Amino acid sequence: MKLYTSIKRFYLNHFYLLIPLAIILLSCIGGFAVYFITAKGMSAVNFIQMLLCVAGAIFYLTSVLGQMPKKVSFTFLFYGLLLELILLGYNLIF
Repeated sequence: MKLYTSIKRFYLNHFYLLIPLAIILLSCIGGFAVYFITAKGMSAVNFIQMLLCVAGAIFYLTSVLGQMPKKVSFTFLFYGLLLELILLGYNLIF
């Protein structure tokens, strides 16, 4: 929990500097996840995984472009990264 609060504090203090980094990070991890999802073929389950992966990145982008509060955008960034990392790990292992 201490790591989460320190990352959140750093993000909130350097909000405008971290927006481009967060967008690039979400795009790269999402691209890797989608690559490994599509490498298995296009079934309904893989399509839903791709939908979740894209939605994780879009939530953060809309929160930044919609000028939502910084805490809300951090929450979207955190859960978007978590979702994309889980999908990437799942497709790498299975």
